[in-house]
Amino acid sequence: MVCKECGSYNAENLSVCKVCGANLKDDDTSTNSTETRNPAEDGKPARDFVKAPAWPKSAYSGAPETPVSSSASAPAPSGSFRPTIPPRAAAAAPAATCPHCGKPVISDAPFCAYCGQRIAGEAAASVPARTAAKPAAPARASYAADDFDDEDEFDYEDEDEDDYQPVKSQKRAGKLARRDEEYDLDEYEDEDFDDEEYDDMPPKRGKGTTILFWGLIVLLLALIAVFGMYIAKKNFDGDIGAMFSSIGSVFNKNGSEDVNAADATATTDPESQMYTASISEYTDPTTGEVSYDIDIAAPTGSAIRIITDATLKQDTATVAANNRIILRIAREVFMPNAPVDTEVLTIQPNIQAISADGTTTQIEVPEITVTVPTLSMTVTEPTSDTVNATYDNSPIAIMGQVNNYDGEIAVFVNDEQVYVDSTGLFTASYTPQATSTTVAATAVPETTDDATATPDPSATTDAEVTPEATLEEDAATDATTTDATVDTTDTTADTTLTSGTETITIEARKNNCVTARKVITVEPYVMQTMSFTTTNDLAGLSSSEGSVTITGTATPGAVITATSSSSDVTFGQAAVSDTGTFSLVVSIASVGAFDVDLLGQLQGYYDGTASVIVERPPSDSSTTFKKACSDLSNSYEKIVAGTVTSGNFVFTGKVTEIISTDPYTIFRVQLTDGTEVIVANRSAKSTINSADLKEKKQIAGTLKGLYTDGTTPYVWGWFIWNK
Repeated sequence: MVCKECGSYNAENLSVCKVCGANLKDDDTSTNSTETRNPAEDGKPARDFVKAPAWPKSAYSGAPETPVSSSASAPAPSGSFRPTIPPRAAAAAPAATCPHCGKPVISDAPFCAYCGQRIAGEAAASVPARTAAKPAAPARASYAADDFDDEDEFDYEDEDEDDYQPVKSQKRAGKLARRDEEYDLDEYEDEDFDDEEYDDMPPKRGKGTTILFWGLIVLLLALIAVFGMYIAKKNFDGDIGAMFSSIGSVFNKNGSEDVNAADATATTDPESQMYTASISEYTDPTTGEVSYDIDIAAPTGSAIRIITDATLKQDTATVAANNRIILRIAREVFMPNAPVDTEVLTIQPNIQAISADGTTTQIEVPEITVTVPTLSMTVTEPTSDTVNATYDNSPIAIMGQVNNYDGEIAVFVNDEQVYVDSTGLFTASYTPQATSTTVAATAVPETTDDATATPDPSATTDAEVTPEATLEEDAATDATTTDATVDTTDTTADTTLTSGTETITIEARKNNCVTARKVITVEPYVMQTMSFTTTNDLAGLSSSEGSVTITGTATPGAVITATSSSSDVTFGQAAVSDTGTFSLVVSIASVGAFDVDLLGQLQGYYDGTASVIVERPPSDSSTTFKKACSDLSNSYEKIVAGTVTSGNFVFTGKVTEIISTDPYTIFRVQLTDGTEVIVANRSAKSTINSADLKEKKQIAGTLKGLYTDGTTPYVWGWFIWNK
């Protein structure tokens, strides 16, 4: 509603104007007004001067003046103070137009109906102008200095007190009336206090809403209990007390510590923090690059220098002010910028401060712990961690693949960089560099009984002839074997051996990455024993036509040669297959038994040796052969002396000893003059056994030389007769 006094708009539920305090209703509320007081008694100035002027009750008719009240000196009720208006100037002539806005005004009107400014007399200066924007406290009019006392109190003219009646507060029922009485309206005049604010209070909940609210509370508590029992059963073996103790420990980790106690290690001395630094990590959200913010405490004006192996555009900065500087430095500056061997690195930044006088001081910077990526590669050749060197130290092939190759990875073989293609595949070779030693190859004999195996000569049905033993052949074989084993000076080929082990180290390297490494051990070449045997039986080494073929096996790649002490024996070219089998043709020019020495040679192997006896039996009959033989007794001394080494002889004597029966029978014969002869039974019809001991026999055969004792003639007996 509109105030009848000041014309301001007020809420419908208000009974007193919130601007001037005038009664908005016609009923008299003076009986319910608040307690009055005298401003002079309170020691405070009255505030009636801020009251807005009385507005005309009808447009252009002017507002009648209120007669002066006889009780002007009575104190106004508290909470309803209103300013007084100075009396109009009687001589003031009405203005046709408002001097402020230029609008027409009515006569005898103290204020302009359009702009609200006073237009009559000097008294207008004491009335504040009403603002159109907000009903705030009106501006004070200027008063003379003598209107105020020494205590800044001010009085009002008595004649103005009749213009306005004290506003009596309207009686208000209920709590709202009592509430309004508790507040000083003057305190809230400048605020837009409105009783309508109380209309926004939420209505009181109904009974159903309350029941629903408490039902939800009970449901929540039940859920908490169920989940609490589940957690206690799962993590605390059903011990609810332990669960609550654990929860309490979380909220009271430092409960035994005095949180208000001062840190004994803390220091606030700026000098103690000088030449120190702290580091925090920063990651660029756009590029993902990692940097470090280094907060350095150093004297103002000093230069901070970064010591690093990395290339920097600028390695110094000046502390501008406050003895402090913060530098953001890329992590690569402090990285080793070289391949590393561990995934976790501890880096110590090297930062120095150079003062104005040139003094250099090391900054104490905390260590930085970083994790770097690890390279990986696969080596496909050699396939194992150990490889044997070859006899001639031929190169060892190397092949592999670098995983996740990015073009910055380099591969090294024993610190020598090798080529890597765009896919990360690398190939190389390594030649062993171990110390070499030259030694003479030692022939290791290999005696095989299978080479001289023969069917049992006793199978013959000729009762007149007894087959002879071949003790002389075994003796000759033993002698040859012994010579080949002991005498190494006859060997013409030297063998180069490598001594000591070495390694092949294959590495994939990249700066600031863990090196991928593969180490292969190279074992020095070890001399091997050649596999060398003959496979002929006795029949295969005997031929009346004078041609036999020696067969056997050797290490693949071996070279086979044969030799004989007799010029009547010649050899062809040995043929060796890929599997190591060989064959050698032997030609025998005369009747007799001859020793043949076989030699197999291959680099990296000891020489393989074997000895066989090839024979050519007589093609004549026994009678014809016996007639052509000489008497052994006549040449015995020459044979023992070595003057006679070959020939066909016949002799008669008593069997005194059977020396051997395998592969053929070898026995001893005592001649009539007491001399002895060793006979190898090579008869195809006769046998000699223990029943023949002390029996007298006639033997015709070929001289093979001396027996193993070096003094007894050794005869290859072709024919044997009983005497």
